[in-house]
Amino acid sequence: CESSLGQPFTQRMHFMKRFAEASNLAAVKSIARELKDRFGKPPPSAMRLIRLAELRVECAAAQISHIDAKGERAVFYRNSSREIAFVSPLRSQSADRKISELIRAVKS
Repeated sequence: CESSLGQPFTQRMHFMKRFAEASNLAAVKSIARELKDRFGKPPPSAMRLIRLAELRVECAAAQISHIDAKGERAVFYRNSSREIAFVSPLRSQSADRKISELIRAVKS
């Protein structure tokens, strides 16, 4: 249920902060497990937060600081510059599937 993370507000903010501060994929997965153990299956919005945390960590490991995802392509930029690291096509229409595509692109 969507409200499982809605109450209380401080718990939701606590998890959001922890995902934002996670420095590696193991930490993201550990926080996600804790979230599931405490509240059950995460709602779609929480799953999206987890996937975005995974994307952020993968980008940091690949020294990618910015992604410009518009239309049918994503441009990945290197840390501390506007230098293009690579460009990847985007085929999906939904935001969740696009996040998965971005993660796969960064890992490859």
